[in-house]
Amino acid sequence: MALLLGLIWTFHLKYDQPASFYLKVPTLLYVFIFIALRALRFEVRYVLIAGGVAALGWLLMVLYVVSIDPADPMITRSYVEYMTSNSVLLGAEFDKVISILMVTAILAVAIARSRRLLVESVVESSAARELSKFVPDQVARQAKAGEERMQAGQGEVREATVLFTDIEGFTTISETMTPTELIAALNDYFAVVSKPINEHGGVINQFQGDAILATFNLPDTLPDHAAHAVRAAIAMQEALNSTRFGDNLVLRSRIGINSGEIVGGLVGTGDRLGYTVHGDDVNLAARLEQLNKDYKTRIIVSQRTYELAGPAQFRFRQLGTTTVRGRHAPVVIYTLENGA
Repeated sequence: MALLLGLIWTFHLKYDQPASFYLKVPTLLYVFIFIALRALRFEVRYVLIAGGVAALGWLLMVLYVVSIDPADPMITRSYVEYMTSNSVLLGAEFDKVISILMVTAILAVAIARSRRLLVESVVESSAARELSKFVPDQVARQAKAGEERMQAGQGEVREATVLFTDIEGFTTISETMTPTELIAALNDYFAVVSKPINEHGGVINQFQGDAILATFNLPDTLPDHAAHAVRAAIAMQEALNSTRFGDNLVLRSRIGINSGEIVGGLVGTGDRLGYTVHGDDVNLAARLEQLNKDYKTRIIVSQRTYELAGPAQFRFRQLGTTTVRGRHAPVVIYTLENGA
């Protein structure tokens, strides 16, 4: 800024004119470019410094013009004379200073507000990322958007596929491990089985002890949800077959899959909420998981999942018809040849 003002000051020397000559050169407009360039630092102080230096510099240059020759300050009150001669109109020069200060102030306010909005956005994004560790992403996005106050009872009903899985013989396994070893093994196990669920479009709703409750097509929309759930179950079993936990520990899982109309939503109190899914078809998935013990299988799916997934896509084998706890009507169940 000092270099620019110094350059402007030399104009009257270059063209052999009175000092007031340089007050009328359009090169002054470069001042605004320099102030705008400081805004790229996205810090208010740099803009204020640039604008302040420009305004002070121009005032000093005006002062130089009116004081260099005390006998003839060359001050006029006529705008026409100011425009057609080397006379000085102090109001016009003060307008330039005011314009510099106003542009500086507007840019400073804009940057300050932008920085505040940027910080708030970063904080909200971080909070949403943290929140997504506890609730499904769609619920976290809804909380971040804040379009309406989230409250208990909010939810939606949709046909979806529920996958329920837990560790085979977990109680016996846990008795042989310290609490620290148990938590470490569980976390490793969850990391392994969660990956196929996520990769196939499922949403993990709950971790219940050693069990996982996941849904496909709720809360996120997922066409062909039953087939995605079956593929996720197969991939989970394949991943567990090739993985060892802790001190060469082998963990096996049992999986129950059912499709039907379920409701997903927020439950809790006014100041503490959680997302979960409810419905008889959710319970049926948990009951099918338990039936694996009786049929010596690892994956059992319901008739509805069998129909939606498509027998042509998977090697299903019918296990028969059974009555599950909590249901009066018998249920036809299937397993997978490549998942047993």
